[in-house]
Amino acid sequence: MLFTKPKRAIGLDIGTHSVKAVQMSRSGGRLCVDQVGYAVVNREQVNADPVSAHAVAVQEALASMAPAQSYLVAALPGQTVVIRYPRLKETDRENLAAAVQREAGQNIPYDLDEVELDWTLLDEVEEGSQRQLKVLLVAARHEVIDSRVQIMEAASLQFSVLGVDSLALADAAEGCDLFRTGETVALVNIGLTSASIHFVKDGVSTFIRDVNWGGRELIQAIAKEYRCEYKEAEKKLETLAHEEPEAKRQPTPSELPPLEMDPDFMSESLSDAGGDTVSDVGFGGLSTPDSLSDPFGEAPRTGGLLDPLDEELGEPMLASPLGGSSVELGGSDEKPLKEVISAPLSRMVSEVRRSFDYYEHQLYERPVDRLILSGGVAHLPIIGKTLLDELGVETVEVADPTSGPIVMGDDRSIAPMKATPAQYMVALGLAARGMADL
Repeated sequence: MLFTKPKRAIGLDIGTHSVKAVQMSRSGGRLCVDQVGYAVVNREQVNADPVSAHAVAVQEALASMAPAQSYLVAALPGQTVVIRYPRLKETDRENLAAAVQREAGQNIPYDLDEVELDWTLLDEVEEGSQRQLKVLLVAARHEVIDSRVQIMEAASLQFSVLGVDSLALADAAEGCDLFRTGETVALVNIGLTSASIHFVKDGVSTFIRDVNWGGRELIQAIAKEYRCEYKEAEKKLETLAHEEPEAKRQPTPSELPPLEMDPDFMSESLSDAGGDTVSDVGFGGLSTPDSLSDPFGEAPRTGGLLDPLDEELGEPMLASPLGGSSVELGGSDEKPLKEVISAPLSRMVSEVRRSFDYYEHQLYERPVDRLILSGGVAHLPIIGKTLLDELGVETVEVADPTSGPIVMGDDRSIAPMKATPAQYMVALGLAARGMADL
């Protein structure tokens, strides 16, 4: 128990295969990253006892920090949380909570006694002659929250605030001063088994979608084609990290693929995708949906923190660099590596494009100006180049929190972040959220 107000916050990003931690403080009004931690979740242990496996990784990631004396912010996976942006008729503040509760009963696909519900008032807008209230409504099932609590208890820790990883991306981008007035940005965070796409307009969160695509699809394609082990496939993929990226450009209209609208998808309704700054949501910033709030009608996923990993290919992909040294790809009769991963890259583009189409043509009728990549494979030039060529955005860049206004500690203390900065955006955002509360 903390008897004095902590001066530091720790953002803890608990992934399926690794844990990232960022300890943050404040100096002279500026945010400072003091320590960065990283630990891989033990593959064998996670199959036998996933809670203990993740608890051990949490302890390892926090080994150089003092979590008991810090404001500890953990997160739920975005695909396990439901979010809505409903509009309510204007009402007085005393009755607003009851109005939101009624709206939740219409919007949340669970009985309300099955979820932890939170909301925040975002804005007041004129809709014709009527004034309406924009509300961010968030819900997480009790068992989802309990899964995080179990891990923290097994690690002999207790979080101060529970957030959601997708909203943490926007908190990180805000802390890194990545938003510009009048600009629409898509924050695309690619994990091992899923990716989140968070649209931010004028620095305000407006729409979030989680999709069933992750970096593991690339590695699985390589392992299958070259008949190699998972770790070797990772190393083959990592050879693409050493390629020089081509100059960024905006494709001409003739180069852009046609916008193909899915009638079933477009017939789905979304109450409103308006928003406000994302750091004020309860649960410490509860965020985003998966299929539960996704207007694309995907089947719910059963994957998650406590599910055993896919046994098909053996070792998981690490969130740190994918391999290391260059690897010979074999004889001349083998397919080129880029050709091998072209199919999963096409699936990635398809998922991202669906989200862009919906956002640009149904919600806001304005194009996305810039795409910011983060996650374990974000550093591969082929990822950014593919999205740049196929989506028609002006710029695709890789997030680098070490080059922004946040003060960084010495190289030894932040070595993991210096090596692969883009994969620490969620942990950084959670820590920044914690510092905003202190």
